[in-house]
Parts: sequence; structure tokens; C-alpha cells
Amino acid sequence: MRNTLLLTALFLMLALPAAAGELLVNGDFEQPLDVGWTDTVQLEAGTYFFERADTFGQPSPGFAAAVHKELARYAALRQTVDVADVGLVLSFDARLKIGGGSSTSWPVAAVWIRYADASGLELGNTRICRSSVYSTWTKSDTVSIIEIADTTGAWNHYSLDLAQELANQLPGISSADVKKVTVDLFAYDNGT
Repeated sequence: MRNTLLLTALFLMLALPAAAGELLVNGDFEQPLDVGWTDTVQLEAGTYFFERADTFGQPSPGFAAAVHKELARYAALRQTVDVADVGLVLSFDARLKIGGGSSTSWPVAAVWIRYADASGLELGNTRICRSSVYSTWTKSDTVSIIEIADTTGAWNHYSLDLAQELANQLPGISSADVKKVTVDLFAYDNGT
């Protein structure tokens, strides 16, 4: 199973809507991936790798980050930022691709937005994902799953207004309690 999450950094922004000031460090991936981003891997089987590459103008000029994971568990690039409030918009271009899948080994490529309190305790999350039909992820009052329709692996633009997402999809999270947001570029497979 090859799971690939490829994001163009040119548009990866967590910003205040009016000021459009970017909060993410190296959100355009113009610098090496270790600037602003932390990689995390849980490896039980298979391979993984992280890559920073030129997009060659697709969908626009600039650089992209790719997260690849085959077989059991996950690989992720993540960044956490402190926020005064949730009046923020996450905007990015991404190609979310997965390969294969079965009831015992199902892949997911996702942009995972985690909401935490001031101490860093995760309150819930939003997962923009392409997953196998066998995925057992489920929505709840603290978990929102936005399954993308594209199965071609083409570049698509995504935008998420965090205040609206919390109000409309995550009633179990108080917006006032959110003081940290983590953007997690996530490739996962549950089995071997």
C-alpha cells in the first residue's frame, strides 16, 4: 500500500482572514522540511519517506512537501502554532493519493488539523482525507472527517475556516478553549 500526501507549500497557509498574515513557519516549503516542521513516524512494517521537491508549475510554481508511507502505521510532518482565537483560515493545494486497501490493511492520506488547549491537550480534530472504503474512522462531536471525492490524485485547492468548522461540525469543542492548532500532513496504513 502506498499512501502519498503531496502538498504545495505555496498555498499552505494558516492565516487571519483579514490580514492574511501567515502563522505557519515555512508554510511554502521554500526552505528545507526541518525548518518549522517536525517529522514523526510510527513504523511497524513497510517503508516511509519525506520529500521536498519543485512542483514544476503544477499547480503553481514553488515547492511541495510529500509524505509517503507503505504498510503498518504512519508518517507525518506537523507544525503547531499558538493562536489567540479560531478566526483563521487554512488554505492549501494538495494531492491526496492512496493505493489499494483491504479490510485488514487500509490506507489514508490526510491533512489533519488538531485543536488543543493552552497546555497542548488535544480537544479534537478535523481530517481532510482520501481513505480506503475499509477505513474505520468515524465522525463524532470532536472529530470531523471531510472525505475528498477526487480519486485521481490530481491537485486540488482546499480551504477551511476554522471558526465555521468548529461551530458547524465540532460541537464538542469550545472555540474559546482552542489556543493551539497543529497542521499534520499524514500518511497512514493500519495493517501489513
